[in-house]
Amino acid sequence: MQYRHSILTLALLGMALCVGSVHAQDRQEISGTVTSADDSAPLPGANVSVPGTTVGTATGAQGQYSLRVPTDADSLRFSFVGFRAQTVAIAGRTTIDVALAPAAQQIDELVVVGYGSQEERDVTGAVNKVSSGDFNAGNVASPEQLIAGKISGVQISANSGAPGASSFIRIRGATSVNADNEPLFVVDGVPIENADNQASRNPLNFLNPGDIESVNVLKDASAAAIYGSRGANGVILIETSSASEGDARISYQGSLSGSQISDRIDVLGPSQFREAVQEQAPSQVGRLGNAETDWQDAVQRTGVSQEHSLSFSRGYEDSNIRLSLNYLDQQGTLETSNLERVSGSIKYNQDFLDDQLTIRTNLRGTKTRNQFEPGVVGAAASFAPTQPIRDVDSPFGGFFEWDQSLAENNPVASYVLTDNTGETYRSLGNVEAEYRLPFVDGLSARLNLGYDIQDGEREFFAPTFLKGQADQGGEQAGQVERRNFTRLNQLLDAYLSYEREFESIESEINATAGYSYQDFQAEFPEFVAQGLGSNSLGPNSTTPVQDRQFTNTFVREIPNRLISGFGRLNYTFKDRYVATLTVRRDGSSRFGPENRWGTFPSAALAWRAHQEPFLQDTDVLSNLKVRASWGVNGNQEIGNFLYTPLFQRGTSQVQAQFGDEFVSTVRPDAADETLQWEESISTNIGVDYGFLDGRISGSLEYYRTETEDLIFPAVVPRGANLSDVVTTNIGSMRNEGVEFSIDANVLQIGDFSYDAQLNASTNDNEVLEITQAGDDILTGNIGGGTGNTVQIIREGESLNSFFVYEHREDENGDPRSDAEFDREEMYVDQNGDGEINISDRVVKGSPQPDYILGHTSQIRFQNLDFSVSLRAHIGNDVYNNGASNLGYYNRLTDFVPSNLEASVLDTEFNSRQQFSDVYVEDASFLRLDNLSLGYTLESVPRTDRIRVYGTAQNLFVLTGYSGPDPEVPNGIDDSLYPRSRTYTVGVNVQL
Repeated sequence: MQYRHSILTLALLGMALCVGSVHAQDRQEISGTVTSADDSAPLPGANVSVPGTTVGTATGAQGQYSLRVPTDADSLRFSFVGFRAQTVAIAGRTTIDVALAPAAQQIDELVVVGYGSQEERDVTGAVNKVSSGDFNAGNVASPEQLIAGKISGVQISANSGAPGASSFIRIRGATSVNADNEPLFVVDGVPIENADNQASRNPLNFLNPGDIESVNVLKDASAAAIYGSRGANGVILIETSSASEGDARISYQGSLSGSQISDRIDVLGPSQFREAVQEQAPSQVGRLGNAETDWQDAVQRTGVSQEHSLSFSRGYEDSNIRLSLNYLDQQGTLETSNLERVSGSIKYNQDFLDDQLTIRTNLRGTKTRNQFEPGVVGAAASFAPTQPIRDVDSPFGGFFEWDQSLAENNPVASYVLTDNTGETYRSLGNVEAEYRLPFVDGLSARLNLGYDIQDGEREFFAPTFLKGQADQGGEQAGQVERRNFTRLNQLLDAYLSYEREFESIESEINATAGYSYQDFQAEFPEFVAQGLGSNSLGPNSTTPVQDRQFTNTFVREIPNRLISGFGRLNYTFKDRYVATLTVRRDGSSRFGPENRWGTFPSAALAWRAHQEPFLQDTDVLSNLKVRASWGVNGNQEIGNFLYTPLFQRGTSQVQAQFGDEFVSTVRPDAADETLQWEESISTNIGVDYGFLDGRISGSLEYYRTETEDLIFPAVVPRGANLSDVVTTNIGSMRNEGVEFSIDANVLQIGDFSYDAQLNASTNDNEVLEITQAGDDILTGNIGGGTGNTVQIIREGESLNSFFVYEHREDENGDPRSDAEFDREEMYVDQNGDGEINISDRVVKGSPQPDYILGHTSQIRFQNLDFSVSLRAHIGNDVYNNGASNLGYYNRLTDFVPSNLEASVLDTEFNSRQQFSDVYVEDASFLRLDNLSLGYTLESVPRTDRIRVYGTAQNLFVLTGYSGPDPEVPNGIDDSLYPRSRTYTVGVNVQL
């Protein structure tokens, strides 16, 4: 369901008005249990007291308490570190259970910052933490989707609607043109490689979201500089769950989901198609069939998914252990697409030598199996709706197919006859030893040994009678591919930490210094064979290949190494003034000997203004911290050995003849020996605030980041290198923006509470300079034709801005059609030379949103909980490639009569107008991401509690975009796997 985004502003204003504050009315209880409102876990050690007296107690291991109170007492106060205190009226009751809500911002909460943790009050950089109680609920396969819309300045969008699809993640905009723009992920202290593999849609799918306790996001240079060359795009630190001290706990969570595609490409129906052929292409009437086929419906289905998780945890005085198992079966809404995952983990911590030595162990293993759908979205929109799916006389497996080789293929035949699967085994683990040296107070040494290994295979089989194979001729018909891979990431971190308070000078010091060694090895054995003599063996054998010249076998081995030294110093004076200095020096094998090492420093200051004597007596202000930081980060996420020519062996079809013998060729790649680091120089100014004892809290940030020595494949003069295109450093780019967030306990009346959160950010991206590559760089390939692009990298414009013709309008305000006007009359001649060519194309919009907003509301009443999350992008544009590629009448006569996108009924274009700004649309949107309703049962025999819940995801989107979905991260909407609307029911049982 779609609406004009003129409603958007009003909806967002209403969202903001939800964040306010009223004075609480109070209730109380005498005895009972204190639990967390997030997950109903007991809170051992919570304080229970009578206000204004010394009467009080603490809860036991299961959160239970019993307190004798004065007869004239009318209320009890409940508090626990990290949770919002409650004062509850007794009102004649003797047994009342209380659920404490997590504080919107707990000042003394520990925040993971890389190679350690800090109290939130000591953090000087831009760091945001999202705990498990605030995660997005529902059918979630990968960890990054847990925090989508939760943090200002962080854009997380699924790249498609496929099961377990990868995500587009940007922290404060794109900092690179060609190098990776994704943030660094660190799981339990191990920086992981997030590179794609052939067997998985998303490499992060190996991690069970149910195992995650918190996610910390390092956004500015001061916070991320400790990761040096990998911190330019920000850092996401994932901490998995541990056991807490107490009795053994067993937890089971199960859910069942159903998904349906929420919208699809708008094409002509059978009757409209027949009418269009009769009017626009009468010569093709004889090729019309008698069927009425909805091809998009034929490749779609209701996706049914299930997930089951089981965990065991137990904590002792000097150790704790947590075990977990997870099974996920996520069925896609396109036929044959599927994700299946089986995972297990163990987390064990043990103290030795009177708590001087701590050993922490994290091990997890996952098997994922992906079944990939063939490219059916475009074919289903394009195939003639008057043709049948099946044809008993067809030589193509009994499916109807056109007799033209360049015509689109039957999409149902594509998914029925092909086999395309991937299987990945991945294990991640580390052992960390921390020894607190007895001879130096406050000094500790840590050794962290970690690994991340992936092993998998992608299989593809297409039979000889598949139309696309048969078109290649008998000798090459039929194809088998087996693409294996192994990736090994080995880590060694060794560092010292020193923490001490000097009371005589009112100072505290926290220092860290260390060494890091990380080695990456990757191997890719691959086999491709064409020209099968038999289809009976499927992808399991290539013995029947008719001609070995159509068989290719090769192995690629790719090593990569990163060696680093790092240090960080935090100094606090008078508990109010904080300074942080960080430096990291990295050596990367991805650069040549002259440019291999880079140094990345940062500095930050913070002032806890609310602790100044002149502000300590105020009752309203509970937190006011002013921060400023500067730093340099690097980016080394490029290909390996781009600084030196590597030799490639030609295929069997590229050979040189020597007499009667044909010899395979060997050729060198282009290389730039002077290739060097991209460096991002960042400045950040921030204010953290809190009012009414933390009931209202949030932050305001301003940042500016300039990236120098951008890496990009640039055109070089012929003869200057081994190719006319070489990867080199080309220029600079800037990102500048403002971020705002507010969390509020809006209402607290006895057992009823309402919390709201709103975050908003803006980012202005500009390419500052392009060198060695000419004035402009054309990007953004589109479907329709060969080598056509509609985006540009140009100085003074946003990265990948749209580059199109300005379309003239007729007297009715509609775009001029080539049915009535010639090319010179349709488009604006920008330079007045009487011709319409690339010189007349102009920048028109950008895929990057001007504003990103997120909102979450949480309501709790006794055992009932309800939450809703909304997310909005404003000012982003999308190129509707579906309309430009299918929306013109000449498609009816190009090869065969193919279906048309419905926009042609309005534009009446005869020929393809793919460079027209008609197809660049405002794609601003407001999406209802998540709605959840749950109820907790606390009196079920033999259980601690049972929570039943239901969630709905992607319930609606308000937008003015005419395509299927406005959220297209790269800005080009070209036959994307459609997003779905998902409903989930589930149960969580704790024993």
